[in-house]
Amino acid sequence: MSLNIKNERTHGLVRRLADLTGQSQTAAVEDAVARRLAEVEALASAGRIDAQWADVERLLVEYRSEVTPDDRARILGADADLYDEHGLPR
Repeated sequence: MSLNIKNERTHGLVRRLADLTGQSQTAAVEDAVARRLAEVEALASAGRIDAQWADVERLLVEYRSEVTPDDRARILGADADLYDEHGLPR
């Protein structure tokens, strides 16, 4: 079987994932695809499979994993500066 991916960014991501996990590039791709497929199938079984929703869910998971507690505190602090205790603009 053959899979020919002609995208430098994808190649770089696969190399990076393989390096970080110690897997071969093939194993890294297989693992990543299997995980994404499981994620999409879970959404499908919950009746929420449209592609845009799946992308939004993926982006939210990615965002939440990258936001630190300090980031969260700064975000909430910014909201407090912009809105009063009733949620109205200051």
